Amino acid sequence: MGSMAIPRVIIISAAVFGLSGGADAELSAPAEGQRHGAAACAEPKPDCATTANPAFDAKGKLWVAYVVGKTVYVASSPDAAKNFSAPVAIASVSDGVIDAHGDARPKIVPLDDGSLLASYTTRPDKQMIGTIFTARSTDGGKSFSKPQAMLTDGGQRFETFVVTPKGRIYAGWLDKTNALKAKAEGKEFEGSGVAFAWSDDNGQSFAGKKILMDHACECCRMSAALDRDGLPVFLWRQVFDGNVRDHYAAKLSADGATLTGGRVSDDNWAINSCPHHGPSLAVDAHGGWHAVWFTKGKNRQGLFYAHSEDSGKSFSSPEKFGDDAKAPGHPVVLAAKGRLYRVWKEFDGTTTTIPLQLSRDGGKSWSAPKILAQTDDASDHPELVAYKGAAYLSWVTHKEGYRLLPLPRDEKSAAVR
Repeated sequence: MGSMAIPRVIIISAAVFGLSGGADAELSAPAEGQRHGAAACAEPKPDCATTANPAFDAKGKLWVAYVVGKTVYVASSPDAAKNFSAPVAIASVSDGVIDAHGDARPKIVPLDDGSLLASYTTRPDKQMIGTIFTARSTDGGKSFSKPQAMLTDGGQRFETFVVTPKGRIYAGWLDKTNALKAKAEGKEFEGSGVAFAWSDDNGQSFAGKKILMDHACECCRMSAALDRDGLPVFLWRQVFDGNVRDHYAAKLSADGATLTGGRVSDDNWAINSCPHHGPSLAVDAHGGWHAVWFTKGKNRQGLFYAHSEDSGKSFSSPEKFGDDAKAPGHPVVLAAKGRLYRVWKEFDGTTTTIPLQLSRDGGKSWSAPKILAQTDDASDHPELVAYKGAAYLSWVTHKEGYRLLPLPRDEKSAAVR
């Protein structure tokens, strides 16, 4: 997740995923400052979005996917979000909604041949079973192909993509197919399946679509990164025995047939509702896996970080971070040219801030938290993105609009913006 010479990871996630009632009910409403309410404007530009997904292409142009109203848009910036191109509409819906809040958002994946792969999820009003659509642009983002569904039945959401240096696109998502079958047969089924596929034709088609593991938490985003051997690693919240919703990390085999990994921690968060709080994953140049997450378990509560040096067979003891007095949440981790960054949201009752920490030793130690950005109004969750070793915070807020803020390369240069 560093320069464009190494793999790029684009993450999309969503709010609730599943059937009505039970585990699909929302755990709790976020604090007012943690929400991003109605946009301050209705123009089809990034400043008017409630969520935004960023990615740099091979030439350093920033691309942003977002929703305004019931239309998915893409816009680009050649100067790090100082100016944006005219927005290009990918698709609109007349009935239902497009996921574009909290852990859910459209995404954009720039490919090395100059083409673009866009993704978004639609679902009926007041229902949480979605359909993932993809669309492609081969003319530099001037237009996109007719969107096509990843699958036509079963209910899929929370897709994640990662691209190898050779151009293979790996996809992972949460899939309700087995859950729906179990319900139709009158059987109990916790969560959803974790499904995967890949594309060797720049996203025109995806092969190997298959659920490889069942009982993922149906309402939390997945995260993905590429290991140094070129295979994708995925991180998600898994439903263990006793309805315990902790985290699981696994690498997908080259043939897309098997997963190898294990449990990240034993937080023991036993709930029958949706956390709406997905994890984040980064893989460094030495092959270290780095995970950050939120939990309210019996064994620990708050934000935590752990790393694995043996491809997920074991993880370090979870390290707590964030100020519990300020409702810390929605952490993100990024690896960029020998550095690790982690950011998250905090809210003191008036102001939402984005604290930042930096590690130069593979996560063994971290700098003291510094506030990178803040707002006194509603806001999106933070996203991190990198280009050629330079790392950035991508954040859209109700009051300030879309911001792309460079992350410091040392411990002293962070400043509130």
